[in-house]
Amino acid sequence: MKVDLQKATMEQLPVMQRMGSYYVYDMSEYVGSEPAWRFPETGEYECVEFRPYFEGLKSHPFFVRVNGELAGFAIIDDQGSAPEIDHNMAQFFVHRKFKGLGVGSRAAHECFQRFAGFWEVRVIPQNLGAYCFWKRTIRDFTEGDFEENRCSVPHLDGFMQDSFRFRT
Repeated sequence: MKVDLQKATMEQLPVMQRMGSYYVYDMSEYVGSEPAWRFPETGEYECVEFRPYFEGLKSHPFFVRVNGELAGFAIIDDQGSAPEIDHNMAQFFVHRKFKGLGVGSRAAHECFQRFAGFWEVRVIPQNLGAYCFWKRTIRDFTEGDFEENRCSVPHLDGFMQDSFRFRT
């Protein structure tokens, strides 16, 4: 199985934005009991607007592909919870069809290899699926050389998240 990252273009923004509803749907399994995560009356989950990631000079949107097939996305930026963070995994999604096959870990490792520096990956504390995935993926990539803590994120109005930090 060949896992690739493909740089997303502005013309592909609508595709990634549509994928965002599946991303939010997947997260709702873990955080759906939170008031802000109620199932919308429209019957469709909405995701944050991805346009700023496509317009920002320090943002890098990618599609994840498996044997050429669209399988998810990764968005890297420099918006860490502290100024010393070089790279932040802003958004990351792998379609359910490809979960449990190592696609997410391989895509994440590719991201870490492409962007050298001090990394942060943050997770909503209730999202246990993401927490377990990232802890295992980062532990494997760094051979256990990473920091883990809960932090307040200034650009998210002080919202608390679990943070994994490491150097590549």
